[in-house]
Amino acid sequence: MRRLMALMLVVLAGGAWWLQPTLARSPAATLDDTYGFLTFWNTHDGEQLFGRPLTEPFLEDNRVVQYFEHARFEYHPQLESPVMLGLVGRERSQWRTFPPQSATVANAFRPAGADYDVMPAFRSLWEAHGVEIFGLPTSAAQWENTASGRFQVQYFERALLIYHPLYSGEAKEIEIAPLGREVAAARGYIEGSVANAPLLYSFESIALAPIVTEIPQTVAQAPPEPTAEPEPEPVAPEPEPAPEPTAKPAPEPAPVVSNGGKYIDVNLSSQWLYAYENGVEVFNAPVATGKDGFNTPTGVYSIYSKVPLQTMSGSIGGESWVVPDVPHAMYFNGSVALHGTYWHNLFGSGTRISHGCVNLPLDAAAWLYDWASVGTTVEVHY
Repeated sequence: MRRLMALMLVVLAGGAWWLQPTLARSPAATLDDTYGFLTFWNTHDGEQLFGRPLTEPFLEDNRVVQYFEHARFEYHPQLESPVMLGLVGRERSQWRTFPPQSATVANAFRPAGADYDVMPAFRSLWEAHGVEIFGLPTSAAQWENTASGRFQVQYFERALLIYHPLYSGEAKEIEIAPLGREVAAARGYIEGSVANAPLLYSFESIALAPIVTEIPQTVAQAPPEPTAEPEPEPVAPEPEPAPEPTAKPAPEPAPVVSNGGKYIDVNLSSQWLYAYENGVEVFNAPVATGKDGFNTPTGVYSIYSKVPLQTMSGSIGGESWVVPDVPHAMYFNGSVALHGTYWHNLFGSGTRISHGCVNLPLDAAAWLYDWASVGTTVEVHY
């Protein structure tokens, strides 16, 4: 043990080159007992609680660590039990302030030293593993958008738990969020992206593909055909085309020809979006649009570009922002887009919060992205 500690002191002091972080080169990184990580993984139901290893052990902040899907193992040689879990739950929410718990639920469970009750659905799992694995709760149970929808979640010092009531009684009822993967990806240790992470990290986010600006070609134009026939019969054909434009507004024929009659209506007064196909409403969802000074522009537009995932940044009117991994963006007027939003749940509430874009719940944005094509009409009005 003394020899191992002496070796560790040398490593920590010199920053050994063989412990420098590198991108994981295979789906399954090595898991061994050089630092006791394998024993810790095996004795704590590692497959369920921590997932598979993502990196090899390496030095981070003068400490040997290894990243797993749900956690970060840390080696503290000065402690009697040298393997500890990193505070990835706190790191995941370090730029957020959670409000105090408004009221204590009957028969609620609050661990000693905590400011929040453990959500009843999570109590059995927390009591089975406690502070060592999950840490104390750092938020009350709350509704939050995730990659697969809106669910009740709760933040802990070392984890984020997600409740799936449709799987009641099954292993999938409680999901342990992949915070180890998110932190490792955000810090550049593995390849990937930071899903559902609104400005949570103080380090650089991963560079994503640039916005696609080239508009695909649509149906070939057909104006030459009518020019050959109207000339022989100037009297009959000319009066008929004239009434048609007056009876039907110009925007209506375009969607029918180029995108199957699809049309998106954004009502700024009600903060709601409607999708129509051939005149029939097929979908609707709440939205949150531009706040005062950044008002979402009104008018009739067309989607000109679709980007599945990107970092959005800007600096206008004295405000700057950088938001990584914004999903399902559909641009219809310059930098103004319809897109999925994971950093608030104010859709349809009347609170306008964006810098001009139309914010949508994640599931709604995903549906709309699959349904709408480049060229789909978007009308924004009060």
